[in-house]
Amino acid sequence: MTPAYTGIDATGDDRDWPERAPIIARLAPEARLDRRRLLTRGLALALGALPGASLLAACGGEDAMMGRRMPGWMMSGGQMMDSDVMEDMRVIHELLTSHDQISRHVEDLPDGIRARTTSRDRTVAELIATHVRQMKARVKEGDPIRLMDPVFREIFEHHEAVRMEIEPIAKGVLVIETSADPQVELLIRQHARRAVSEFVAEGMPRAMRPTPLPPGYRDS
Repeated sequence: MTPAYTGIDATGDDRDWPERAPIIARLAPEARLDRRRLLTRGLALALGALPGASLLAACGGEDAMMGRRMPGWMMSGGQMMDSDVMEDMRVIHELLTSHDQISRHVEDLPDGIRARTTSRDRTVAELIATHVRQMKARVKEGDPIRLMDPVFREIFEHHEAVRMEIEPIAKGVLVIETSADPQVELLIRQHARRAVSEFVAEGMPRAMRPTPLPPGYRDS
């Protein structure tokens, strides 16, 4: 399993990130996303979840999920969940709480990454496969989640430049994620190693922290 990193934001201090989320949401550059998917669906109903993107209980438990609001650190603040988001969140929550039963290996490719994620537990392995399919669909459609996280926000902004292939393997899934855009390639690598692999290593506590943008990334 990829070793855990210390997650920090651009300021080096992420301790109050969940509490700051609603404020940052009003300041974050989400106008770009509004021009696309969010404008057509409406910000209050548009958001869902992505790989690694896997989270919940520590922000209010199942009442928060089955009930009513997406945790502030998962969304952009104040959104209600539709049925698709609730199902994605259910899977994400189960994966985070079972993170110690998951193994993950990431290797670099010239234009992206290859990630092998598995579990000896059959139920967890099925959840991994379900989650990857759900997140591939969200990336394809530009249907975002976890927009308070800089890496997730930028990946969804540039979702059309992301290529994602899924191959079922014994006890899990092999994912190849690449891009012809060198800047998006940086985001893919950062998401794979500094987000998803850390979620697997640490579970829910890591999911409550943002993922810093990769060195050398320039928002285009």
